[in-house]
Amino acid sequence: MTRVFPNLFIPGAAKSGTTSLHDLLNCHPDICMSMVKEPVFWNSSSYKNPKKIGWYNDLFEDHQAQILGESTTSYMYYPEFISAINEYYADPPKFIFILRNPIDRSYSHFWWMCGRGQENRSFRESLTADANREFEAYGYLPNYYYHFGLYGKWIKRFYDNFGQDQVKLITLENLVSDRTETLNSCFRFLGVKEMSSIPEISANETSKLKYPKLFHFINKTASGKYRYTKVAKYLMTRQRIEKIKKKLRDMPYFKSAEKLEYPEMSIDERKWVKHLYTEDVAQLKQLSRRDFNEWIDFNNKQ
Repeated sequence: MTRVFPNLFIPGAAKSGTTSLHDLLNCHPDICMSMVKEPVFWNSSSYKNPKKIGWYNDLFEDHQAQILGESTTSYMYYPEFISAINEYYADPPKFIFILRNPIDRSYSHFWWMCGRGQENRSFRESLTADANREFEAYGYLPNYYYHFGLYGKWIKRFYDNFGQDQVKLITLENLVSDRTETLNSCFRFLGVKEMSSIPEISANETSKLKYPKLFHFINKTASGKYRYTKVAKYLMTRQRIEKIKKKLRDMPYFKSAEKLEYPEMSIDERKWVKHLYTEDVAQLKQLSRRDFNEWIDFNNKQ
């Protein structure tokens, strides 16, 4: 079977605008991004399974596009992804990371999990517990509020394996403040023409599920997460499972009418979280040769 080898990956970071970047890049006439935003294909045995290879190929509507890309945030954290790319790619693909001030990223991630009904601890308790444990492979509960923000740690592996020229870093802050230039810098990196105007794309808003227990039960059942429903993974195609999950996400029955409003982080909390990330941000600056001036917390002496 002829298989598709994307030449662009957006491996993260989670809760930093990856969905918006995915959709914005897909607006370019020479770029075809995958129809499913997070295929989670290359960091498991999926890339060796003929049926899943066929499913993956079908995610790309235009195989002749100059740039074929996909966005799976867990690729950032799993060494299996890098091993698979090294094994199957003769020439390394390009990687674009969209990063967000790690303080704000962790806070947004925490409230997103609260909205999903999967977190009932305080922010400080959750972040402290995560910082005091080792990072391990995760499944349905991605509650690594601290670990997901260790950009220097994770991105170093990409620099080491693929080289500086294959990796581009942008920030959510710059995408919001100067969308056109930020996107055009990505287009230059990818070797496609720049665009004079960029369409408006609505970003994901943190919302609160109406019936979280029922939502997660149906979602897990469709995905074969329970021992007694694993047969679903063999009786239904991956496409069918994805359609069920998409319908579930779009059902108004589960959606709250209002987005989740959460309190602003206090000054003391910001300083506390900053301390947790100071060393890693310093490593990121050194690796990327960038100052990240848009992250004011890490560019003052307080």
